[in-house]
Amino acid sequence: MSIEDSDNLYVLEEEEKEVDTSPYNYASYGREEIEESVKEEEKKASAFGLLIRIMFNPVEGWKKLRRSGLSIEKLQSGCFYPLLSLLAISKFADYFYSVDVNLSKVVTESVVAFVSFFFGYFCIEKIMTLLLSKEPEEKVKEDFGKGYILISLSSLVIFSVITDLLPMIWPILIFLPIWTLYLMYKGVRFFLLPHKSEGKFYVVMGASAIGVPLLIEWILTTILPY
Repeated sequence: MSIEDSDNLYVLEEEEKEVDTSPYNYASYGREEIEESVKEEEKKASAFGLLIRIMFNPVEGWKKLRRSGLSIEKLQSGCFYPLLSLLAISKFADYFYSVDVNLSKVVTESVVAFVSFFFGYFCIEKIMTLLLSKEPEEKVKEDFGKGYILISLSSLVIFSVITDLLPMIWPILIFLPIWTLYLMYKGVRFFLLPHKSEGKFYVVMGASAIGVPLLIEWILTTILPY
């Protein structure tokens, strides 16, 4: 073997050593190392922090959510449920703007608002699995798919709270849900769907996220007496 061949062999050996050692490279890490790395990412992730990040930097935020591996239970307990509680409490802001407030009416509105989004989440998940083809349906059942729905609804809850606290500028705040649709649009790409499926997926998801809570609210306000 010539000196030149020996040098080339040495270079190849060095290149083989310089492999990607990222936590998502299955060729470099064993399953245990990958799972441990994902758990570390999950510990660093904050459910509410991810929501804020997605609302102000959707592309990086959705990417962070997908890579964090944050469980759906942590998203619910750390973000969605606390916001629902805040939404229920925000209905009592009427006491600051009016001296003639019907307590029964406020309590009913509080319960209706909470239930509309709470059951809305489960209804949306079911609607998506019924209306979509097999591959998008499977994506919705994954943690990222469920988290996508929760984060989208959480942004709507925040906008509802702001509207309750600042009713005097309601004509402006009514357009805030458009921002939720924008956030959802930016997150569709991270489902890694075929390009032809993305449009239908976004339309069904966006219409469900906005329409289902409103439909449940309308049904409940029709049934429950004020």
